[in-house]
Amino acid sequence: MEKLKLYNWYGKAFDTILPETSNNLKAYKKQVNNLFSRQEINIKSQQARDKDLFLRARQKLRDNLKRRLATHKIAYKSKIAVLKDTIKKLSFVDSTISLLNFEIKKLKANLKDSKTYTKDFVASLAKSADDLETKLNNISNLKVSTKEEEIQIFKKFTIYNIIKIYLQKCQDTNFEIDKIENFLLDNEILLVKKLGKNSSNFFKNIYEKIEKQRLFLLKQKEKNQNKYLKTHKLEYKLYKQEKHNIILETEQKILDLEYKFKSKISEQNAINKKKKEESLLKVEEQKNLILQQEKHNQEVIDQKLKTAKQKIEAIKDKYSKLKPYFKQRALIQLYKDLSSFLHKQNLDVPLLDYSFNDLSFEQLKKKNEEILKELTSFLKQTSSIENNKTKLIYHFAFKVFLSKINILRNEFEFSLLLKSQYKKLLAEVKSSYTYEGNFLFEEAKALKERFLDYRLSRLKFRAEKILAKVDYQLLVENKQIAKEKEFIKTSLKQISLTFKENKKQLQSKLKQKEISKPAYKHKIYEYKIDKKEAISELKLQSQSLASKETLKTLFWREFSETKVNKKLYESKITEAQKSIPIETFKNFRWLALIMSIIFPGLAEITLFKQYVKGILMSIFSIFSWALIIPFSFGAYWQKMGGIPGFSDLGAHKFDSARGIFPDARLYLFGGVISVLLLVFVIIYFIAASISAWRVAKYLEFGCRPSKWTHTKRWLNTSGFPWVISILGWVLMLFIVATPIITSILISFTNYGFGHEAPSKTVDWVGLKMWGYWWTFRDNNMFLSLSRVLSWTAIWTVFSTFLPISFGIIIAVLTNSSRIKFKKVFRLIYILPWAIPAFVTLSFLKTAFKEGDEGYINKIMLALGLISEAKNWLSEVGSARVLVIVVQTWIAYAWIFMLVTGNLQSIPKNIYEAGSVDGAKSRQLFWHITLPSLLLSIAPMLIGQFVGAFNNFTTISIFTGGGPNFKEATVFGEASTDIIISWVYKLTTGSVQIEGSQAFAAALTTLAAIFSIAVGARGFIKSMSRRD
Repeated sequence: MEKLKLYNWYGKAFDTILPETSNNLKAYKKQVNNLFSRQEINIKSQQARDKDLFLRARQKLRDNLKRRLATHKIAYKSKIAVLKDTIKKLSFVDSTISLLNFEIKKLKANLKDSKTYTKDFVASLAKSADDLETKLNNISNLKVSTKEEEIQIFKKFTIYNIIKIYLQKCQDTNFEIDKIENFLLDNEILLVKKLGKNSSNFFKNIYEKIEKQRLFLLKQKEKNQNKYLKTHKLEYKLYKQEKHNIILETEQKILDLEYKFKSKISEQNAINKKKKEESLLKVEEQKNLILQQEKHNQEVIDQKLKTAKQKIEAIKDKYSKLKPYFKQRALIQLYKDLSSFLHKQNLDVPLLDYSFNDLSFEQLKKKNEEILKELTSFLKQTSSIENNKTKLIYHFAFKVFLSKINILRNEFEFSLLLKSQYKKLLAEVKSSYTYEGNFLFEEAKALKERFLDYRLSRLKFRAEKILAKVDYQLLVENKQIAKEKEFIKTSLKQISLTFKENKKQLQSKLKQKEISKPAYKHKIYEYKIDKKEAISELKLQSQSLASKETLKTLFWREFSETKVNKKLYESKITEAQKSIPIETFKNFRWLALIMSIIFPGLAEITLFKQYVKGILMSIFSIFSWALIIPFSFGAYWQKMGGIPGFSDLGAHKFDSARGIFPDARLYLFGGVISVLLLVFVIIYFIAASISAWRVAKYLEFGCRPSKWTHTKRWLNTSGFPWVISILGWVLMLFIVATPIITSILISFTNYGFGHEAPSKTVDWVGLKMWGYWWTFRDNNMFLSLSRVLSWTAIWTVFSTFLPISFGIIIAVLTNSSRIKFKKVFRLIYILPWAIPAFVTLSFLKTAFKEGDEGYINKIMLALGLISEAKNWLSEVGSARVLVIVVQTWIAYAWIFMLVTGNLQSIPKNIYEAGSVDGAKSRQLFWHITLPSLLLSIAPMLIGQFVGAFNNFTTISIFTGGGPNFKEATVFGEASTDIIISWVYKLTTGSVQIEGSQAFAAALTTLAAIFSIAVGARGFIKSMSRRD
């Protein structure tokens, strides 16, 4: 059997200091449970690592499967494409005319290639180092060969063209050229005349050769077609089979990996449980023997603890008696520090007795008064000293050392020393039976080091402060400050003059074009740095400024050093907590769990001694129990019934006879807030309980609970994002989630016409409002829906993609290196963004007004572009086009700014590499610029799409949803109404439906589901593409 072990946070095992404490039944059982729990934790950690590896491997296999399937599909398509291509390439053999067209095209291509070759040859010849005669010879040879080649091409072209014309115009193949003489060109007629009487036979022979070739190729085509028909089915079947095999192979690999991963974990858990059972069985076997020794061991433990407690009580009593002494001792030490400082400055100091050991409280107090009296008397005597510096040192030394702040800090340092001594004495007693003694010893050591660090820092900065004040006062009395000021003023003028002269010289060089503008800017920047450095150096040379700077920064420098000393102390305590175990024999993890479920913070204060954390948690727990939970169940405000008010939305209190009209809207809204608050509190209670359970579990192992310093460090580092996110989550919960949930719940009521709150009751009606569209099908509800949905789709697509396209095009054009005055153009293009949308829409609505009042009509009539004034916003087509154009004008500037910013982040070397590879501007845009832009701005574009779907503002202000359809329905939809504006009309229009607002809420929810689904899918795709 293994004796009880204690474990620190590093996993190191320790034996108990009292061997008797580990020789009892509970200790043996606890060791078994501890070993089992620790192994369980290790298994879970290993499981998390293995799971992560498995998931990565699975994802890699699936990604590889996609690649393999894609490659396999491409290979299959390539095979089929080759067969199709062989057939397609022989498509011209279906008729003689198509074959002749093919041959004519080949001749034209040959002629073009010949011309290109000639141009390139002449151009390369011009750049060559050959002599003129050689070049002329080469050109003449080229002329001859090219002329011969062109003659042959033209001859073939003429022959093929004549045959083609004859076959098109005549039905026979006798080639009596006289029949088509009117359709021939001059050069073709000339060729026919040259051939004379043999022309018919000549063309017949060529036609027969062409036809023979065509028939041969036609047979080849038919052969390929037969081959394709036979092969295609086999290839498709083979492709499907191989695809199935690839998928099966990958799925098998994934299953094997999953089996190995799960079987390994289950095997480890089984072994761990078996070990626990075997260990507990051994303990049970030795139970009688253990119980026999347990009584004797307990007597030994009790005796040792009794002796230790007596010693501890004596130490505590001594400490409580010493507490009042430390202030008096601290004062004596302060006077001694003052004397030591003056002595270091080689100044006379009164010889006084600063010893304070073995003195009573009254003696210490009396001695302090005597020392202070002597020092005060000595200070008065120093006023007669002739040396001004010595006099000032005495004055400021007494003033600084005997200041209230210095006295308080000195007392605090002595309290650290006293606490250190007290903890050291406790450690000497407790280290004989508990590891708490080791921890107290480390704490005492850290406190003593903290005392020394604080004391040395304070004395160092006090001395620095005194000397700086003395130096500055001497300068004031010797009237050196005025001289220094004059010197600094003159020097500053000289520095400024030098800078201006250098700048003038550079400007003249720039005008004469001796240096470039970038070089001028860089040089000016260098001169500014030199100017700043010269001013800084001048300040350092000034004694008055140096003294002032010392005094000015002294507090913050001392504060920073003190902070560092404190952090060193905290790090030592944290290290002691992690490395030194703690004995605990109470299985209180369940107790900690129950306490935290009831009142989070109680376990931290009573069990774990985490006082700061416990107090903070307790404050929130009190707030929860006193305010949040009662409010959630209807307390404090009767107008909101809390969660119980959800049942009938206040209908049970409704009594028109007595004038009691509970507002169902408040009951609904209050219910939602109550549920959210209660859920928030429950989450907090559960999180606190889990935290307490974990701390208690590790405490049973021997790990000390962390102190507030550790928690504070976590809050400042890895926990900081969580801390700053809490406020955002809370605001989002109440500002965003609450109204959304309330509007969704409204759709399950009959709130609206006929059930207006608070004058009437509102009832839960389930899915009735969601089925209203079917109820009103006889009233042309389907027609209304189809009109609104179709226009919403058109509006969303065009009002999203047009601004995006327009913004990207303008951004790319203004970013071009060929464009000058880029900043001016960018300023002009962002103007629509700078003007509020409401102002723009109101102005444009006035501009497109009907009749002669509209600015657009006036301008177009004056220019003669139209003969009579148009009713732009009264026609369905023009109104729809205009509202899209106006939205494009309003929205493109934001896209323009977004894209302009992202264009700057695309590396220029990518474009250079593309240009070197021969890519044109169009190819660079499609293959580099656009993919890079879409990758970085995809989330914003998805947001733009969702925003366009719900863009109520533009529709409402510019067209108001109009103009109306010729065949209007009772639901009042108009030609430019989108879902959101139509829903608004349903709730505020002249046609009233019972529960109109609930019906509108149902339609809005459906629209929101669609837009959220599109947005979520877009975001997921963009993120996966980014990964």
